[in-house]
Amino acid sequence: MTMESVIVFCFGFFTLICGSSYAALITKAELTAALTSSGFPAPSDEQYKNIVTRCEKSGKITTKRELAMFLANVFQESDGLRAKKEYNPPAGAYQAPGGAPGKRYYGRGYLQLSWVYNYKAASQALYKDDRLVKDPDQVATKDDVAWDTAFWYWSANVHSAPGVSEGKFGATTKAINGALECGGAAVGTEQAKRRFEFYKKISAAFKLSGKPVENGCYN
Repeated sequence: MTMESVIVFCFGFFTLICGSSYAALITKAELTAALTSSGFPAPSDEQYKNIVTRCEKSGKITTKRELAMFLANVFQESDGLRAKKEYNPPAGAYQAPGGAPGKRYYGRGYLQLSWVYNYKAASQALYKDDRLVKDPDQVATKDDVAWDTAFWYWSANVHSAPGVSEGKFGATTKAINGALECGGAAVGTEQAKRRFEFYKKISAAFKLSGKPVENGCYN
């Protein structure tokens, strides 16, 4: 074997190992089962790839249970990976001091990034500039940005929230929507319960052990 062949072989083997280390968390079949059992279409290859290659590096997610919690919220926020911006945001909503003229900072991306301060924080963390403040629409129009902001928000605001590492699903809802869904309001509580229903279906699809824990939001 020539030196060039050795280098190519080693690089190919390294790539295979790195790829399998990401993909080992869940399979495409498991993600498909999670979506279809929740009433949504099967994922594309690109959606699967974005999840398994970004979850640890960008979201600090290293277990199937936490990935299941992340995806349950993503299913709720993105209508099963079908929407990357909020349906019918109220006219004039989400405008705030510090934003770009004429821009609105309503929910965009797979975790529906909202409000100018979140756009600012995400932009600085991901790109070291204010590009998402100047052009918030790219969070919805560019798939890589939609995923980057979703995983950034999770790593910055949800991953280390009290109760999340203990598997308390409600803690993730509280970290994402706070009193809007965990404060006792009827509509909010129903939305929070719907997230948990997704989590139960995803947990079954991922064959997670133990009963899903609802605590951390409204109970």
